Amino acid sequence: MDAVELIDQVVQVLSQAQELELSWSGHVDGEAGAVAAMRQEWEAVRGGELRMSVVAPMKAGKSTLVNAIVGYELLPARAAAMTTLPTRIVLDRRLTETELAEQGADAFRPVLDLREQDAVRFDMLVKAIRNHVAPSQAEQEQARYPHLAPLIEDILAERLPPTRSRYEGRVEVQDALTLLNDLMRLAGRVLPAGWRVALSDVPVVHTPYWAPAAGDEDGPGRLVVVDTPGPDEHDLSEMLGNIVSKQLSESHIVLVVLDYTKMGGQSDARIRQLMEPLLDVIGPDKLFAVVNKIDQKRHETDLGNEGIVRSVTANLGLSDAAAGERIYTTSAEWALASVRTLTSLKAAQHGFLPASDESSARLLKLVYPMDWQEELEDIGTGRLTRVAQRAWEFSQIDAFLASAVAHLRRSALRLAIEAALTKAVSELADLEIATTSRRDLIGRRSQDLARAVGQISDEIAEIAGFRGQVTEPAKLAERLAADMRKQLHSAREQGDKVVKKFRSDLRAAARSESTGLIDRALKTVFRKDEDALEFTSAEDAGDYIRVRTLEPKARLDTILERSRKHIELSVGASAQRLVQRESELVRPVVERAAARVKDEFDLTFTVPELDLQGSVVAETPIAPEAETRHTTVEVEREIYGRSWRTLWMWRTTYLKTVDEVTEEHAYVVAVDALADSLQKSFHTCVHEIEEALSGHVRDMVTVQVDHYYDGVEAFLQRYRGILQQSAEDNELEELMQNELRENLNVFLTTVRDLRAEVEHVRAV
Repeated sequence: MDAVELIDQVVQVLSQAQELELSWSGHVDGEAGAVAAMRQEWEAVRGGELRMSVVAPMKAGKSTLVNAIVGYELLPARAAAMTTLPTRIVLDRRLTETELAEQGADAFRPVLDLREQDAVRFDMLVKAIRNHVAPSQAEQEQARYPHLAPLIEDILAERLPPTRSRYEGRVEVQDALTLLNDLMRLAGRVLPAGWRVALSDVPVVHTPYWAPAAGDEDGPGRLVVVDTPGPDEHDLSEMLGNIVSKQLSESHIVLVVLDYTKMGGQSDARIRQLMEPLLDVIGPDKLFAVVNKIDQKRHETDLGNEGIVRSVTANLGLSDAAAGERIYTTSAEWALASVRTLTSLKAAQHGFLPASDESSARLLKLVYPMDWQEELEDIGTGRLTRVAQRAWEFSQIDAFLASAVAHLRRSALRLAIEAALTKAVSELADLEIATTSRRDLIGRRSQDLARAVGQISDEIAEIAGFRGQVTEPAKLAERLAADMRKQLHSAREQGDKVVKKFRSDLRAAARSESTGLIDRALKTVFRKDEDALEFTSAEDAGDYIRVRTLEPKARLDTILERSRKHIELSVGASAQRLVQRESELVRPVVERAAARVKDEFDLTFTVPELDLQGSVVAETPIAPEAETRHTTVEVEREIYGRSWRTLWMWRTTYLKTVDEVTEEHAYVVAVDALADSLQKSFHTCVHEIEEALSGHVRDMVTVQVDHYYDGVEAFLQRYRGILQQSAEDNELEELMQNELRENLNVFLTTVRDLRAEVEHVRAV
């Protein structure tokens, strides 16, 4: 409660600073935005709000997992990628058994809120799309994204209603979320490069929640889930600007959802590549991971728990000590099907579900994929409840909810306080400088202040000119890609030579395999007419592939690693030179302004530094597959019956050769198929490196340049605001100037005392 009161005081002091018309904040929405952000931090502390961002590569099951946590289908989901716009989901309270019994799924009545100015911005986005989409382009987009076809038609026909600031109820909220996300995806496709949607905040959904094993009291605080677009949504990163990174940086933890079916080998490399920018924003300390679709584990040889932990630990940069407590496995689909059925059962009247309720059918399709229709006809409420409860246990989500979310909920207050106090210290430090500067400028000549304002305005315009000349991301990426093509071409030629030798050696080894160790161990049969090896089991075929590809794979991996490092260093060096060039243009202007302000008015401030980050383009191992065939055989059967041997007069037993159609499994590894698979996998690696350059350069260079320019412009505008206000102060009569100086002195003392107290509590 002391912390809540202290942060409340910070909000009041910042509000008072607004009334004094002080210019102190570098927030994108100025001082009003800074006060609103600080008030949001205070509300988070007061409510013990834990913000958990959920991020995942496309189609990893993120929306399904969020829906399972909430307890019903809140977020819209479909076969095509859905989430494009970050959305905060506030879990206000747990539904009671009485509410579920009386209302069932209708008890979940979410509310979606948009800020008024953002609702207007979405309407402007609709108009921008309409103005930029030609009929031919509309047809192309409708063919590429069929699910967007109705939206494109509605936009062109001006049938969309104005965006509202509030939507209530599950259907309204789902429809609104679908529309907003589809608008963002369409805008990312059709609007010109450089177009941005400057939202003041992300959509916020307030909803109750329910889980089968949740207790009546989950601990102090409430959970806020932030649904974010995947890191592979490159088309959206430029349009959204820093909205996604802002949500991630303001979260207390970040939950990464990974697809079990895509883990291992090539997909691990892709995950590392996608997660690198995320790790740069939040660091590994905030990371938790859920490996979804664990129900797809089919064989004992599939990746086990130990392999999952090892893979996730390496990909996300977690320490071995933290891995066991931060990595979970689940099947979100089973969890959601289970919780939907249990929710419906709570509201079932007279002991059975209505025929219109499809939740039980969805569950039984998972549990009994072959006989679900028969089960649906015969199953009673009691047995259905037991099946749903077992499905919930099988999904393993309970371990995640009980261990991770409950633990984090209990620690929410501490995490929220730490985040709020850190922000408060930063705001108070800037406010102290601004207050001191304005106080000390009272009494200066107005014409000197006006001249300084004009000079800073000229410097802001000069910097804006530099910014307008920054190379477009696509052109920059193309130029760097052209520089790298020689290296990639060389790597491809080296790899092809390795594969050519592998093909020749494999064919020669296969023809002489009769005396080899592999032949004796795996019982191979060489089919000369096909240049292929036949095996009696899939396991033997797989072992042969692994043994034979060990050496060429290692050589190809070496070529990839060498090329990857060369590209990483070259791209990194080129990017740093290009970005540093922008910094070298800007820095003299800002330093000139800083020196002039210090010399003329004795105001000291620090020029923003440019922070450059590295990147990783990972290698991709191979995963060849074996073939199968079927045969027909002749067999001798013992027959009891009449035959010509007894002149058809009586029955006897005799042998007869008959044609019997049997299905015999043979596993064939063709020499050319194996070599082609190895070559194709290697070419895929090289192609992915080449493709990654475009998104890599855009994220690494352009976004950082934008952030740097944003910081520099906000920095100069802040001091221009101080000088402008001081010029107005000096137009006042002397008596009023003295009174203002005294008020600023008193306020400065308040700010300093409050900052000291906040820093003390923060240290404790």
